[in-house]
Amino acid sequence: MPRNDLPAILAALAGATIWGLVWLPLGRLTELGVTGLWTTFLVFILIGGAGLVPVVISNRRGRCPLALGPALLLIIFGGLTNLLFFVALTETTVVRALMLFYLSPVWNLIGGWLIGKSRITPRKLLMVGLALTGAFILLGFHRAASPNWNGGDTCALLSGLAFALSVVGLQLSPNTPSWALTVIHWLGAALTALIGIILLNPPGPDWSQLRHWLPLLLFFAVGMQGAASFSILFSLTKLEGYRVNILMLLEIVVGALSFALWSGKTVAGHEWLGIALIITASLFDNIHQGRTTTADLGN
Repeated sequence: MPRNDLPAILAALAGATIWGLVWLPLGRLTELGVTGLWTTFLVFILIGGAGLVPVVISNRRGRCPLALGPALLLIIFGGLTNLLFFVALTETTVVRALMLFYLSPVWNLIGGWLIGKSRITPRKLLMVGLALTGAFILLGFHRAASPNWNGGDTCALLSGLAFALSVVGLQLSPNTPSWALTVIHWLGAALTALIGIILLNPPGPDWSQLRHWLPLLLFFAVGMQGAASFSILFSLTKLEGYRVNILMLLEIVVGALSFALWSGKTVAGHEWLGIALIITASLFDNIHQGRTTTADLGN
C-alpha cells in the first residue's frame, strides 16, 4: 500500500464508521419527537442550504457547470436514497436496513444490462446469486416460513435502488466538482422530505422543546452526515472507486456490532451468514470493477 494512500483509506474508514453509527442519533431524535420526514428535512436543509451558496458562486464563475438532467436525477433519486434509508432505520432493525440497502450489486447488474452497458456472465450471475441468497437468509426464508417483512424493509430495499439510479446522475456529470454534486444530493433529500411532509402531514417536532433536540440535530447534520460525506468524497478523489466501495463495507460491520452492543440483542447466526454472503457478493463486484478499470487504463 503506497504511504500516500493512507490518509484516503483512513478517511473512507472514518466515513463508513460514522455512517454505521447514524442509527444512534436517529433513535434518540425519534425519542425526542423528531421523526422520519421531519428529521430528513431538517438535517439536509441545514447542510444543503449551507452548501448552496458556494455552489451558486462557483457556477457563476464558470467553475461548476451544472446540467439539468443529471442534477434532476441526483435531486430526485439521491434525495429518495437518504429519505428512505432514514425511515428504514427507524422502522426495521439496523442490520436488516443496512443489508437490504447493500444489495447494490444486484441493482448495478440489472441497471447496466437494461442500458446496454454490461453483459450477463456466469460470474455476474454467481455474484447476484450470493447477494440474493444472503438477503433471503437474512429475512428468514431459510426457515421455509413467511418472512417477517415490514415497511422499514421496503424502504431499505427501495433506498438501495434509488442510490443505484442516482449514480447515473453522477456518471453523467464528469465536469461538475464532486463536492457540488454532494450538495445537490443533500438538497434533493431535503426537497423530497418536504414534499412528503406536505402530502402526508406527519406530526411535527415539538418546537417548544427546541433547546433539547436542536443540539443533537446539528451534531447529526454537521458532525455526522456532513463529516462522513466529505470524508468519503476525499477518499474518492485519491483512490479508485472500487477500493472505496470495499472499504465502505465496514459500515455494515459497525452498524451490526454497535446495534448488538447498544441494544443488548445478539445478531443471530443466520443474520451473520446473510451479511457474509452479501459482503462477498459486493467484494466480487467491486474487485472485478477494479480489474476492469486497471485493464482499461493499460490499453
